[in-house]
Amino acid sequence: MKGKAALEAPVEPDLRSVMRLFPTGVAVLSTGHDDEAVATTINSLTSVTLTPPTVLVSLQANSRAHSIASATGEFCLSFLASGQEDHARMFASRNKPVGRNLDRHFTTTRGGHRVLDGSLAALHCIVTSEYPEGDHSLFLGRVTATYPGETGRGALLFHQGRMGIA
Repeated sequence: MKGKAALEAPVEPDLRSVMRLFPTGVAVLSTGHDDEAVATTINSLTSVTLTPPTVLVSLQANSRAHSIASATGEFCLSFLASGQEDHARMFASRNKPVGRNLDRHFTTTRGGHRVLDGSLAALHCIVTSEYPEGDHSLFLGRVTATYPGETGRGALLFHQGRMGIA
């Protein structure tokens, strides 16, 4: 190809290695109530439509967050800000707080939605569709409430296996 570098022949798919090159935002998804509440770090999140306001998230099929979001039909997404890497790592770990132990990290809104303290913003969503795919399920969520937060801070990003800020 004149003026462009030729691509090498395709190799076996290695999605994880390639997707590490695509920077994403980091969010914490919370769902459930009281002792059944759970929160987990996600970076698979996209806006689907503005009318009606709808987002898509992907949750591992054998996770507690998956089963509770499916059962309750709702979730809340908190967008992480710079300085919240510890929260991202904590809610990605196997030893993350659950149930009422989440209360020290979240504020509960008048509508009963958990918003992570210090986050850029949050969305409350009602599950409108759930699609199993491989070891995950895709959840479409209709946004029912938005909560502006620490909007003056930079966003926490995930790129090449590391956290950074935008």
